[in-house]
Amino acid sequence: MIARVGIKGNYIETLDEKGKRIKRAVFQGEFLGNSSEIVVLQKGNYTEVLDENLKRLSRFVNDFDRFLGASGETFSVQDGNYAETYDKKGKRISRKVA
Repeated sequence: MIARVGIKGNYIETLDEKGKRIKRAVFQGEFLGNSSEIVVLQKGNYTEVLDENLKRLSRFVNDFDRFLGASGETFSVQDGNYAETYDKKGKRISRKVA
């Protein structure tokens, strides 16, 4: 379970509730957010979803305006006037007018 995500230079690391490092990896991109299950990153024109061991679960083309947040195995983004919810595989679950 992920308690925090730390960014130090070109490294990203996941930390547990005791502050111990779960995994550390090199990353060149932008950190969007995390939940207790997933980490969401932006790398160029792509959005990547990683697990707590920083293994890629999905990668898809950015087609949204801004990142809203992550919870459990899902995350939400804003696309125009719509709020969209995606699962950890990058499949859209819902789309509602914001």
